[in-house]
Amino acid sequence: MSIDRRAPLLLDLLRRRNSLNALRLLLAVTVIIAHAWPIGGFGDVPRLGQVPLGTLAVAGFFALSGWLITQSRLSSELPGFAWRRFLRIYPGYLGSLLVVAFVAAPIGSALGAGPYRLGDGMHHVLANLTLQVQDYAVGATPQAVPYPGAWNGSLWTLYYEGICYVAVGLLVTVVGRRWTRSAVVAAWITLTALAVGQWEFGLRVRFDVDTFLTLAPWFFAGAVLAVFRDRLIAHGGLAAASGGTVVLVLALGLPPAAAALPLAYALLWLGAVLPLHAVGKRNDISYGMYVYAFPVQQLLVLLGAHEAGVVPYIVLSTVATVPLALLSWLVVEHPAQRLRGAADRFPLVRSGASVRRRPPLPTGPPARTAEPPAAAAPGGGGGGGGGAAPPPPPPRAGPARRGPARGGPPPTRSTARR
Repeated sequence: MSIDRRAPLLLDLLRRRNSLNALRLLLAVTVIIAHAWPIGGFGDVPRLGQVPLGTLAVAGFFALSGWLITQSRLSSELPGFAWRRFLRIYPGYLGSLLVVAFVAAPIGSALGAGPYRLGDGMHHVLANLTLQVQDYAVGATPQAVPYPGAWNGSLWTLYYEGICYVAVGLLVTVVGRRWTRSAVVAAWITLTALAVGQWEFGLRVRFDVDTFLTLAPWFFAGAVLAVFRDRLIAHGGLAAASGGTVVLVLALGLPPAAAALPLAYALLWLGAVLPLHAVGKRNDISYGMYVYAFPVQQLLVLLGAHEAGVVPYIVLSTVATVPLALLSWLVVEHPAQRLRGAADRFPLVRSGASVRRRPPLPTGPPARTAEPPAAAAPGGGGGGGGGAAPPPPPPRAGPARRGPARGGPPPTRSTARR
């Protein structure tokens, strides 16, 4: 396959207009499809080779996040980067905890999911405040469902996505922008090697370390492409080869982390060429679809919607989640973005340098000048990622070998390995 050196840069196409929001929404719906089987009691999760369908969707979430979040870090300093990442992921997460604790669980209890007390809802919120989910149930609920004991099994991957945010943020600060490219590549190679070793040999490590090693290679694959964005071309042949590599890895039962880099490139190429740029341009509901679908699916089971069959159940689950996702965007996520400007008052932390504070704002009247000041450039301010709107963690990749990922039911040690 010959490479046309005159092909446009992938970054240039994505900056003009892109379909990354549409891809994230598609990945969120894929998670809903994957969860329909365990939540609705239809049997095992569909798999592509040995990898659950939900795992592959989460892998896509992490790869897109790696691309966007790394560019966000390279275009801003650490305090502003951290503040904007917090505003993008945590308010929506906290909102989902409150809805489950004080809306979904009481309704479920009224539908026969078990007894509910207000204190159970408070415990659920407090136990899960740190992104690391400790309490999947709310008191004794939900019971009398095919997948009991979990109101929102989708949230657990957000903790590991947050760790990836911290890792990239600190990496750029510690090594400086001059060495960021080498450091990101080294991190991706190391994490991929460890993930392959874990897949093949089942190394005895802590459970959270095992899970991080499963998810992080997908994120850092996107990060690798981000640090080479000035050389990364958009080429249909490369995209086809990348997609074929992903299919081959899955079909042969190879370690899924081996497909991380080609999957990331294939998704970004699709984001650049698909004519779906209008999807999510005004209202990005992909994150809300991810964090609210699981409790909606549990409530629909209590209402008996799963008895119509898996396809009607999937359609109804998707449609019923849209209003909650839209409400989350309009009431929680989008308003939170208005606070991004507060980062301008944070101390500067230069990459590889010392901390210094921004100069204080003048307190007196502005000095008179002979000429009027130049007009400000349009669209200034902000900061954060490149390309599309700030990403979800998404995701939103549940560990391969562990049932439906990113948004999937919480992983367990008992899941069979390769």
